[in-house]
Amino acid sequence: MTTNAVSALEGATFLVSERRRDISISPEEAQSLFQGDTRFLSRWVLTVNGKLPNPLCTYDVYYFALQFFLVPGTGTIYVDSPLSIGRQRAVAGGFHENLKIKNHTDKPQDLDVADLFQSVFPADLRRDGQR
Repeated sequence: MTTNAVSALEGATFLVSERRRDISISPEEAQSLFQGDTRFLSRWVLTVNGKLPNPLCTYDVYYFALQFFLVPGTGTIYVDSPLSIGRQRAVAGGFHENLKIKNHTDKPQDLDVADLFQSVFPADLRRDGQR
């Protein structure tokens, strides 16, 4: 595992994701949610208004929990964002993620928030190994 990854672990359940926030399909790292020897997530990506949020910081809260602070993708980190995003993940007692988006202005904000999930299980593969 490289320094670009963070992990949370409890018993036979563990999660490996990018330090930036997402679970990506990567030839270098086995990022996923695992239970025992089974990979349950192949990809998990959050977008806000069609863009990947920019990471501000990541904390290993406990051995079983992670916390990410993000701002919506503005194209530059030098612009004060009107919004902030908190993502908290834990693998204790099952897998949980809490997402909190805070508006720092007096005006309502219209947002398109989307999570892309992907999972591949052996039953999803055809006999010839193709998807």
